[in-house]
Amino acid sequence: MNQLSTGQEATKNFSLRRRDFSILVAQSELFTCEVLSQLLKEQGYNVVGRAVEMDDTLQQIRVKRPQCVILESEISGRRSFDIVEQMQQSNMQTKFILYTSKPDLRMVARAMQMGFFGFLYASDGLEELYRCFQTVSSGGCYYSSGFMNLLKNYGVEVLSEARRDELSRLTDRERQVLRMIANGHTANEIADELGISYRTAVNHKAHIAKKLDLSSCRQLPRYGIEVKSYL
Repeated sequence: MNQLSTGQEATKNFSLRRRDFSILVAQSELFTCEVLSQLLKEQGYNVVGRAVEMDDTLQQIRVKRPQCVILESEISGRRSFDIVEQMQQSNMQTKFILYTSKPDLRMVARAMQMGFFGFLYASDGLEELYRCFQTVSSGGCYYSSGFMNLLKNYGVEVLSEARRDELSRLTDRERQVLRMIANGHTANEIADELGISYRTAVNHKAHIAKKLDLSSCRQLPRYGIEVKSYL
């Protein structure tokens, strides 16, 4: 009974917060964008704008400064990451929810270690969307049931927050090197493939191990295999 009361109180408090939680809807199709915006408004959400193109999405984020953006991956493909990175570099506090209907494993994995707070799949219902907003508005990270099933089909496990933080410390080149290590490449092979010196390749390995708080470079192959899908 206490748990039920606590849940009801949390739902009530979230209902009161909806008007203060501003949302920008960014979808690739105008009809879908308008329908979703209207549904959210009917549920009491504060929808401050909608966009169907990347440039318009960026402009509205800068001007309207929404607390949350539900960003469809198909609106800009991999350039969705550019939007998130630009907002992070601008020190904006906007939280991003990734919605995808045509998932690409590498894109999904990249998003999961990049700073998205919510993950939704096309098969999800509206209740799943509302639960996602409730979790994200409270500072949590939400994976919908449809998205989790998608990951299972790919044979991918969800990264822990700690592991996501670790990977976020790596540069693009360091992630590339770690991916090659996971594939069994030696330092000499990495140097030849990337057109760098053997010493530079060794230094990359040492820097990666240090950033990941590993005791030695010998732990890199196992670590790399565990997170290979996210590199």
